[in-house]
Amino acid sequence: MPDELVTAVTNTDPNSCAYVQTGRLCKPWKLSREGYTFMAVCESGVLNGKYNGLPVSDGFIVKVYDDGFGIPTVGLGHKVLPSDNLRIGDIITVDRARKFFEINLKDTESAINRDVMVALYQHEYDALVSTLFTSGPYPKQGDLWYPESRSQHLAGFLNHGEYDRMRDVIRTFVARRIPWRRRLEARLFECGNYDARH
Repeated sequence: MPDELVTAVTNTDPNSCAYVQTGRLCKPWKLSREGYTFMAVCESGVLNGKYNGLPVSDGFIVKVYDDGFGIPTVGLGHKVLPSDNLRIGDIITVDRARKFFEINLKDTESAINRDVMVALYQHEYDALVSTLFTSGPYPKQGDLWYPESRSQHLAGFLNHGEYDRMRDVIRTFVARRIPWRRRLEARLFECGNYDARH
């Protein structure tokens, strides 16, 4: 565990109280509006408008597209499933895109809330959500830390009080295809900068 916030010797003097607080938050954590906006801009570069000719509304790409790796994708990184009954070129509502996002976000938020045992600033939590949302919080064969899950791997640094190492850990974390995004997430974790323009 990280170092204590304060140490004090107790006695019977009522005037010897020590008041200590931190800006870090305790569980349960939820993604903030700023965190959502950060993730949306990371995904498409804009909140509303066009991204590579695709319509974007409230941060969601509402037209099903090929993600460049042959995977039909829509919304905020939702990989289209057969049960979604969607094909490349189909357009969905923002409400449907939001529901996909909420469903996809649950596993990531649950994993962080389960695995991290120390307090976090909101921007630290939002950075972890963005990082694990794109990589998945699960164990993956081939990861250097396997069979530990990706969420447990990141949480391990925090649970040992290594907050200042997280910038470098996030920058190199499962970043082969998206090193630019990991740099933005590392900066968000370190200093709370929610600017995700790229």
